[in-house]
Amino acid sequence: MRKLATLKRLFDDRALYCQLIVTRRCNLACGYCNEFDQVSKPVPYEVLVRRMDHLVDVLGVTIMDFLGGEPLLHPRITDLVAYAKRKGCWTNIITNGLLLSDKLIAALNRAGLDSMCVSIDRINPTDFTHKGLKPLRRKLAALRRNAHFQVEVNTVLCEETVDEFEELVSELKRMGFPVRCGVRHYQGRVELNGRIRERFEWFHGHFRHWRIAPMMDLHRARMEGRTPQWKCTGGYKFLYVDEFGTVKACSQVPLARPKNVLEMTVADLKANDVHKACEKDCGVSCVIQTSLITVHPVRYAARCVQHLLATRGNGVELGGFKRASKAEAAV
Repeated sequence: MRKLATLKRLFDDRALYCQLIVTRRCNLACGYCNEFDQVSKPVPYEVLVRRMDHLVDVLGVTIMDFLGGEPLLHPRITDLVAYAKRKGCWTNIITNGLLLSDKLIAALNRAGLDSMCVSIDRINPTDFTHKGLKPLRRKLAALRRNAHFQVEVNTVLCEETVDEFEELVSELKRMGFPVRCGVRHYQGRVELNGRIRERFEWFHGHFRHWRIAPMMDLHRARMEGRTPQWKCTGGYKFLYVDEFGTVKACSQVPLARPKNVLEMTVADLKANDVHKACEKDCGVSCVIQTSLITVHPVRYAARCVQHLLATRGNGVELGGFKRASKAEAAV
């Protein structure tokens, strides 16, 4: 049923994908992030349930991301995942991974979590980004052993991470983790200079993360001075719901007519189906990818297949560790 509903979202006026903030509090304070504090209380479970009910039943969402801050700080994160699964959603958590444990991984397995994205920016943590590989090696090993959900790593490419980027991505590949590469943005606007472009091209040419090939093409067009042809669907197909319940175009950009999610209608979604001034140099990868999928689904699929064929053998297939852990168990 979820797959059918997701397919329908490509052709109707309901939303596909929601990033739901469950707490603004984080256990880190990275220099490039403006989506956290260290004092806020978690959004109450009952409030989040009401928001999910409206997102799914009225607005049509089929993919639910749980974000923070650090979402694993929410005391009922596994209950939230289980509830979203009962609503028929694909569930994903974006986390820095530091709070992971065998016990929590087992609880997320039982809740039915579909995927997890772990944010890692360098081999060695710095004052600018605390999300280094070294303190996470045991956590990643625990995911390899025990996770029944897909796992991938997201890394942010910027001046403060470019020196270790190739080493980091190569090491993660060796460990068996699919890697998604984003480019640092300032209030939604992407940073692209010579060194970053060079590493970006290296990543694109060597890794088989086929799902992001169209987005990489968009960034390449900017590097070459061309204006990419795309339309942001933030506030329409892609929804960002902050801790107060306000729907935004993305984490960085408010809608022209802000509304609480519980007041949103499908007509409101459609009203947000307009070009936005920030499209020219947008660097918010989640909204870019959702927009590319939903505006031109056939073109998106064809480009993904093309990249998959062109990079055969050059990376880790996206599929998480359901299969990997079973394969290891058989050895």
